[in-house]
Amino acid sequence: MKFLIVVATLFVASVSSSVLRAKGLSDCGAGGSPISFQGEILTQTVPVVGRMFMDLTTTTQLNATVEDNLQVRKVTTRVADNYQVPCLNGISGTCTVEFCSALTTYPDAVCTLFPADVPCSCPFLADVYVNPSAYVTFTSEWLAIEGGVNGDYITRTEIVSNLGTPEEAILGCLLLEYALVAV
Repeated sequence: MKFLIVVATLFVASVSSSVLRAKGLSDCGAGGSPISFQGEILTQTVPVVGRMFMDLTTTTQLNATVEDNLQVRKVTTRVADNYQVPCLNGISGTCTVEFCSALTTYPDAVCTLFPADVPCSCPFLADVYVNPSAYVTFTSEWLAIEGGVNGDYITRTEIVSNLGTPEEAILGCLLLEYALVAV
């Protein structure tokens, strides 16, 4: 059940009038996880007036159909001071959201991670999903975070079933490392 949830880390966020320096995208799940990720960050340093995008390529393999009740648990941390970015707009920063409802509630933040020929809705059938033109948007909420936006960040995105129960299981994990600089 590998999954195009670069969506998850890729529920990252958005920064206005900033520079993004990409560092890495990696699978942080346990070996044999049902959802796994491959890809790379294409954007290096991009000054943008207004909205800013991080371009990615992603390959996700799902070993089973993904339906309701999976949670996306994202933790975004500024490395220098271990500051956890709060949930900024329901999907950016450190947030936990139900995956299928995020597709309809936050389509501008989530659907850009999926291939254009795949409907951005649940269920997702078992398959390999390749998106050479995925992107994450950073918005102006990031400019107002405590301590300022400048710094290196790590976003860990986990796809979780049975969240908060004894049966909780992490089905996949994506790690995104990047730097943000206000200009």
